[in-house]
Amino acid sequence: MKSTHPSRKPLFGTCLLALMLAGCLFGAGRPVDYYTLTPLPRPTGTVAAEATPGISIALYPVVFPEYIDRPQIVTRTDDNQIALSEFNRWGGGLKQAFANVMVENLNVLLAERRANVMFDTLTFDPSYLVTVTVNRFDGQLGDTVWLNAAWTIWDLKAKKTLAVKTSVIQEKAAAQGYAAMVAAQSRAIASLSREIAAEFEKLK
Repeated sequence: MKSTHPSRKPLFGTCLLALMLAGCLFGAGRPVDYYTLTPLPRPTGTVAAEATPGISIALYPVVFPEYIDRPQIVTRTDDNQIALSEFNRWGGGLKQAFANVMVENLNVLLAERRANVMFDTLTFDPSYLVTVTVNRFDGQLGDTVWLNAAWTIWDLKAKKTLAVKTSVIQEKAAAQGYAAMVAAQSRAIASLSREIAAEFEKLK
């Protein structure tokens, strides 16, 4: 006697439909957008050489909180709540990108001092060391970006601290969306770079 089984076709169709709906709901196939921070533009003209020698500055590895040191761009949705976007990501490590932009900015801002700003390596002997600890670097889409950072300047030759300061910077995004937010974050880094450069301008 043949045993009879209910048809499996309706079950298969139901499962397939569920998978398709899940793909639509969770954005399957949606492309990921990648973003990078932008340094200050370099001046088109050349700076005339001065009689005094330039200064050498090393930027120590920037310290970042774990909640933003990740591939996804972090936005602030509430005072105590953040969101991570799986489809809007950094085009590389955020911590390294932040440091790269700072080095570029300081070289631009201190061009008149003939400064040579590099990363802290064993390949050159810097006169000054800059340390930066970022405590906050996020923002609200279409609204405000925050950069809170503590920083120091060390005179390595004289073995003394020249500055210990905290910067609290806000920038308004020019439009909605992640591109405008990242542009505002780049401007925030530029503001921090200007504050640090201003301390070096005081040096005789």
